[in-house]
Amino acid sequence: MNSETEIRTRSPRKLSWDVIRVLAVFSVVVQHVTHQSPINHAELGPYPFVLPLQFGASTLLVISAFFVCVTVRRGETGTWLRNRLARLLPAYLLAVVITYGVSRAVAPAFGWYVPNVTDLAANLLMVQAWSPTFHWIDPSYWTLPVQVMAFFAAALLWPRRWSRGAALAWLLWSLVVVPLVIRFVWRDDVDSAQWVRSVFDGLALHRVALFGVGIAIWLWTRDRFSGKHLAVYVAAVLVAQDAHSYFADTWSTVAFGVILAGIVAAAGGPDWDIPGLRQLATPIRWLGGISFGVYLVHQELGFVLARFLLDLGVGPWGRLVACVAMAVLLGWAMTRLVEQPCHRWLTGDVWLRARVAGSAVVEAIRDLPQVPQPQAAGPPRSADLGPSGPVPRPAADAPTSLPPSWAMAASQLR
Repeated sequence: MNSETEIRTRSPRKLSWDVIRVLAVFSVVVQHVTHQSPINHAELGPYPFVLPLQFGASTLLVISAFFVCVTVRRGETGTWLRNRLARLLPAYLLAVVITYGVSRAVAPAFGWYVPNVTDLAANLLMVQAWSPTFHWIDPSYWTLPVQVMAFFAAALLWPRRWSRGAALAWLLWSLVVVPLVIRFVWRDDVDSAQWVRSVFDGLALHRVALFGVGIAIWLWTRDRFSGKHLAVYVAAVLVAQDAHSYFADTWSTVAFGVILAGIVAAAGGPDWDIPGLRQLATPIRWLGGISFGVYLVHQELGFVLARFLLDLGVGPWGRLVACVAMAVLLGWAMTRLVEQPCHRWLTGDVWLRARVAGSAVVEAIRDLPQVPQPQAAGPPRSADLGPSGPVPRPAADAPTSLPPSWAMAASQLR
């Protein structure tokens, strides 16, 4: 969700991207607080209003895919991949541990599910979706394994012919068609084999077309996708997304289509530096900068806060405002104290210093004095025999002096 980091240091940061990112992230926050929390924990509702539309997380994946295309072209792909993982993983891993600890502490008193060590390990390894025996520490983390897989795929495919020509178009359309075939031929919710469900859900095949949209929009900005082709592709992705949910959430698909139009406008048009938004540019950019941190801490920790506030008698508006404020505060802390410093440390010259230090240690070990091996006892050699018996070796053959460490080692061997 922060794949555009390199762009910020090379070109002016477009306000339009931050507007979309803030809209997406806070639609997720409000939707989870007002709509999802009463589903997961019935006692947490109702709220003053309900936002049932689910489009924010999908929007963030499209943005991520777009900026993967922008940034992966710069420099060596291995370095690019390390930069992406260094931005994503430290904050995610810490968020998992914190959420696990808080859930373990409060869930027994609330009567909620208590995550176990297996759940913790599965979430840290990002394999939560691969087995029904694993439970999500925070269900909103479903986007993280998908992003990591996409980063590895980009690093693998970009240097090869799949990044150009007709092969790329075939790849993008396969992201739409193949998961649909698997969904309606092999992967159903009743009769399909568990290994089919595990592979389908573990690879998030019902969401991979979102990355195709981001790539297609980038190709359009590079005049490698026509406007008609892009429109047909986006429409196909929207239909496919609705089909994966068995057309039970069409209004969320419509909302997602509207925000996709905004992404196209942000990618191909002028910046949205217009009256109204211009006056709000500073807070919008600040919120956009901490959006990943907000995403990591808002759901399960927000549910816990809402339950405490409910027990204290706080009303619906108070709980909603408090949960959003907590997400912003903890998101800022996660960004400033974890995400950014870990990224600087992991991508700075620390690795160069580590390699230099390691080489110095190896050279020092090689330069250590070697302990002389004791001579095995045996009959005198013929070269050492004189006319009347053994002849002492010349004094020049023996060392005139031994370093103290050698002498100590030799004395221990005797």
